[in-house]
Amino acid sequence: MTTAFSFVFPFLLMMALCQRGMILLGKRPAGWIPTVILVSTSALTIILPIAGLPVGRWLISLYANPSIPLTALLFSRVLKNAFQMNLLDISAIQTCRVFSILAGVALYPMALGAGAFDPYPAGWHFSWLFVILLSVTLVLLFLKNRFSVVLLAAMLAYDLHLLESSNLWDYLVDPILVLVAIAGLIARIVTA
Repeated sequence: MTTAFSFVFPFLLMMALCQRGMILLGKRPAGWIPTVILVSTSALTIILPIAGLPVGRWLISLYANPSIPLTALLFSRVLKNAFQMNLLDISAIQTCRVFSILAGVALYPMALGAGAFDPYPAGWHFSWLFVILLSVTLVLLFLKNRFSVVLLAAMLAYDLHLLESSNLWDYLVDPILVLVAIAGLIARIVTA
């Protein structure tokens, strides 16, 4: 993982927490001035050293590989709170949720020994995983679903080795993303 990229997720998480704090205090985090203040506060917080290690790296020691879709969802939320811009529309978010749950169901139970086949090794080299991912991405591009851009970003990040892992699965899905996707789908069903 490149050191600079390892600070992206902690920075976005700190931004989202600061924005949520402002909302709870009855303040609006939208606009340039609040955003510049929150960006500065978040950046200073994640580079603040504790025991010789920046706070942002402490989070990575607990949660080493936040996936690109999870990072994109967090970035989309921060951008929406800051400037009322929808980077990922509801269709893209729903697609991300379904994709994440399907990927999690395909990967985690079998990787933990629930079956005779372990799909995780397919992420190491060119395999059926790449073919499926390319097919899904092309279909989503054709349908003009914004989640296709997230999948393209995941492939680019994999090619650039931005995460600590060199397995494509880790760029596409992680356990927190699957839990967030399940919670999001349940909340959508309950409120519908």
